[in-house]
Amino acid sequence: MHKSGVIFSWVLIGVILLIAWDGGVTGADEPEHSHGPDLSSDLLQLLNRSSCPPGQGPDDIIRTMEESGQIRRNESGIWVVHVTLILEPNETGAKILPLLSEPVVDPSYHLITGWATRDNLTMLSAMTGVKQITPVFPPASSGSFETEQPEPKETPDPGWKMKLSTDLLQLIGEAYLSPGQSRADMMALMEKTGEIRLAGTDVEVRISAKVQPSDSPSRYESFFSSPVVDSLYGRIGGWIRADNITRLAMQEGILSLTVQIPPRTSAITTEGDYLLKTREFRNISGLSGTGVKVGVISDGVDGLDDLKRRGELPDVEVLSDTVGGDEGLAMLQIIHDIAPNATLLFHDRGSSQIEYVHALDQLIRHGCSIICDDITYVEPFFEDGYISQNIIDRILSYNILYITAAGNFAQEHYQGRFCGYEDQGYLWHDFQGKSGRDLKFTVPPGLAGHVILQWDDRFGSSANNYDLFLYDDSGREIARSVNLQDGDDDPMEWVRFVNGADRPRDYTVRVVQAAAEDALLEIYVLPLSGRSVTLDPYTPEDSVFGQQAVKQALVVGAVAPGMKNITVQEYSSRGPVTIRYPTFEMRKKPDLTAPDHITVLTGSMQPAVFTGTSAAAPHIAGLAALVLSGSRGMKESDVRTRILNATGRSPDEWDDGFGRGIPDATNLTLPDQSGQESWYPVTTGCLFEPRKNDAGDRIVLYPGWNMVSIPYPLAKGNDTARIFEPADTVCHSIWRYNPAGRTWNAVHPDDQLIQMDVVWVYARNETTIPLSFDTTGNNQTVKQLEQGWNPAGVPGRESVTARDLLSPLTDAWTTVLVFDPKTQEFRPSIINGGSGTYSPSRLLYPSEGWWIYMNRPGILLPGC
Repeated sequence: MHKSGVIFSWVLIGVILLIAWDGGVTGADEPEHSHGPDLSSDLLQLLNRSSCPPGQGPDDIIRTMEESGQIRRNESGIWVVHVTLILEPNETGAKILPLLSEPVVDPSYHLITGWATRDNLTMLSAMTGVKQITPVFPPASSGSFETEQPEPKETPDPGWKMKLSTDLLQLIGEAYLSPGQSRADMMALMEKTGEIRLAGTDVEVRISAKVQPSDSPSRYESFFSSPVVDSLYGRIGGWIRADNITRLAMQEGILSLTVQIPPRTSAITTEGDYLLKTREFRNISGLSGTGVKVGVISDGVDGLDDLKRRGELPDVEVLSDTVGGDEGLAMLQIIHDIAPNATLLFHDRGSSQIEYVHALDQLIRHGCSIICDDITYVEPFFEDGYISQNIIDRILSYNILYITAAGNFAQEHYQGRFCGYEDQGYLWHDFQGKSGRDLKFTVPPGLAGHVILQWDDRFGSSANNYDLFLYDDSGREIARSVNLQDGDDDPMEWVRFVNGADRPRDYTVRVVQAAAEDALLEIYVLPLSGRSVTLDPYTPEDSVFGQQAVKQALVVGAVAPGMKNITVQEYSSRGPVTIRYPTFEMRKKPDLTAPDHITVLTGSMQPAVFTGTSAAAPHIAGLAALVLSGSRGMKESDVRTRILNATGRSPDEWDDGFGRGIPDATNLTLPDQSGQESWYPVTTGCLFEPRKNDAGDRIVLYPGWNMVSIPYPLAKGNDTARIFEPADTVCHSIWRYNPAGRTWNAVHPDDQLIQMDVVWVYARNETTIPLSFDTTGNNQTVKQLEQGWNPAGVPGRESVTARDLLSPLTDAWTTVLVFDPKTQEFRPSIINGGSGTYSPSRLLYPSEGWWIYMNRPGILLPGC
């Protein structure tokens, strides 16, 4: 052990900087330290070239910090750095605020954050009353998107009309319309399906344009009223005036123009709705989140207005959206799928810990009883930090249920007690990885991030001095962190990396014991933008930190549902969490798990797969909203307990990856008025058994009359009424109702059956009719609904809520009556705007026919 005090520490640093690379670290003379320990190592490097790694200067450090968002430039090109200042307890900060732009103050914790110029940073570092100055670290993301939209193949372009899809040609010229169809008919249909809108006196069409690979889609933004650009895939989309379509198509750089077909809400319903059985719970209980406010803290909600217009999201109260991005948008979609009547609010994460806490308070002031986030700011690893303490205070003071993503750090984390090996007289940590004694990781092109080292001393009182070095794949030192810990400092060092090359690059991390006892070391490599790396070696255990370690929070890991079993995602952070201060604890986090790899719409209106614990956490927030809507005023601790108990596993069955597992909503019990544990009563006197079998590839006929529907186009040769020949109809005819003529017509054996046809079939015995579908997808059709009663069915092979299926009809429908062939009676009505038993949250099943009453004509669309 090498604990020789402060003098040894600074001598050692000076010697290290003179060692050649083959012996450890290359460098220059020891940096001046006139600014004292108030400035972190990287801030010293901004001010003093001699503090920089060999071959680098302040300009190199500035470029790296610009990549990570910690430095920005004003209109004159002068840089400013985002810093956090810790003040002495008696310091008011009055003399400090004039030296910062955009300052944010938390006097109760003696913290100030803001942006400082080089000159002001120098003045701050010499100012009395300031204990410490460090850069503000950007938060680590817990989710990412994987596009589901493959890049279309490029085709030759012989003329501008060849660039247009058929429906666009029909809008600009009647010669392309179907016989008997007018341009007005075409526009009316496209308005109903959401592809045309009226903007004042203008008609606008939502289109997607593909540009030449050598061209920039941004060049064509002036043609659109609300453009969305994807430079990577050479696309631009948005609303465009109909009279601009021809002009845009004539542009040489445009390859093709197509109408952007809006997705169906039911097609984007989270797959987790099935896995958590929340859809069954809604169907049985009639609960849908009504009266519960759920707040989300994430990056941004780009594209929110478009998703609202398409019915994917309701009105969302946005308190702040300054960060940008669309991960918050994805989280809101998942919550809405599970708790469709919950009131949703959003606040961005801000750019510092103080702003995050302000976001928390704003959501509480606006009445949120549930708050869900996917943000991880760098905080102490071995104790509750600033954000954690504030969250604990809010939970206990305001009865807030706090739900957070566990993080995606299992493969980006290392932990181990210092194990030294000597190299030219100095002790370096032996990571004992597969590729040697040092820590290695590979960075994809264009990725930037941070390497964070902490050890198990208390923040503000560390006397153990460790230093951190980073090397590129040529062995050149590219970053160092040599903060001095001499008794009143934070046990933390950090460096940053940016791979500006067009290929992956390997990086090496080394830790030296300058003047310290052997401590428990913990390292995270945290890339920006939600992308991930894998360390060699990495430690999955104990990879939860920050507010994700708060005891009172519901912390959610991510699982991958498979055909045979469910597995924890390799990147999902694992516990238990080692807490040293104020007392030793091993906290059992995460608490539970939920699925990721969920289909959502991004801000550019493209379907994408939402991965990471960011996708898992909002499932639990939606489930909590269902619970609270069934029992208002329930304590957050009671809600948390009920959700944990719904996993079916006891606290003793906790697992470091699964937590207590995935909650099953049908296991939930809610208190009735007598205070006894029971199912929340659906509606007194209205008892019915919801269907359990929602298979869409067969029709089951029960003894008596059956009202059945064809959910999907049938394969040729199996698309007539002869499919019912296996049933003993006791000589009853098969009947079909014509709502236009209000007549009943007998169905003959050779009559064709199309999608959403509804027929009445009598059966003596229970009989299963297998269905053979046309899988080309070319023969799907719409169903015209007339004013009055209409027979209808689900136009797809999966069950769907009445709300999701009928939402495009808005207030045109009033009532749905489903005939139950088992009981030979109609089930309780589903009412537009109803609740409980009568709620549109009830499920409709494929192959099941039902009556729907229409106030005016409408169209039922396929695609569920």
